[in-house]
Amino acid sequence: MDAATTALRALADEGRAGLVMDFDGVLSHITADPAESQLLPGVRELLGSLAKRLAVVALLSGRPAGFLAERATIPGVELHGSYGVERVGDAGDIEVLPEALRWRTALAEATHILRQELAEVEGVHIEEKSVAVAVHWRRAPDRDAAESLVAPTLTTVRETFGLRREPGKFVEELRMPLARDKGTTLRDIVEAHGLRTVAYAGDDRGDLPAFAVATVRGHALVVDGPDMPREVADVAGAHFTSPAEFVAWLERLDDALERIPRSTRAE
Repeated sequence: MDAATTALRALADEGRAGLVMDFDGVLSHITADPAESQLLPGVRELLGSLAKRLAVVALLSGRPAGFLAERATIPGVELHGSYGVERVGDAGDIEVLPEALRWRTALAEATHILRQELAEVEGVHIEEKSVAVAVHWRRAPDRDAAESLVAPTLTTVRETFGLRREPGKFVEELRMPLARDKGTTLRDIVEAHGLRTVAYAGDDRGDLPAFAVATVRGHALVVDGPDMPREVADVAGAHFTSPAEFVAWLERLDDALERIPRSTRAE
């Protein structure tokens, strides 16, 4: 039995099962402009259906919680943004970890300097992410040249303000140095819902801590894509060639759960 089918059967058969997913590159295509990222067609309805049948369905993204709230507010689906530093509360408000508040001034100053210093680098985009700032160079005509230009400034700003580096595909984030990543947040979700098994879907380096938790507590679901970092490609688990193929797997999971009423599954 292949890894994708094994994961599907585990979620369908286990009464306390959860599904947690990244947004970009998993439920949406990677876009040159991060603001253009949207759920793939049909995903909203699919997640709503899964949320009625699993113990928890959640999105866990490096994007701010407000970004997720605008694009993926779905009844029953939890929204965790900024690697878990933020979440969308039951009333639709944004809840932020208290320890993040004291880093806001430093992050604002760091963002201002990045905008000033990198304004003339062609194809570079600065994205403010509430509790982080990201420098993208995916749109640069020469990505290697752009990276060599932004790297020294990123290093200087990171060291000056004591921020933490989080590299990705043609992007680097500077984050508040909190003891929080997708792994710690996934572990909190598992414990909060008393899950017996959990599957986590991601596609980039920021997902590695969550994959590590998922391989112990359940199943890692890796959505492959162009320019995927080697360490992500090497994650043990189910691999999908694209967000579209992963969404097709979600449809199979939904069908399987529909055939097995929740009241008759293992508790």
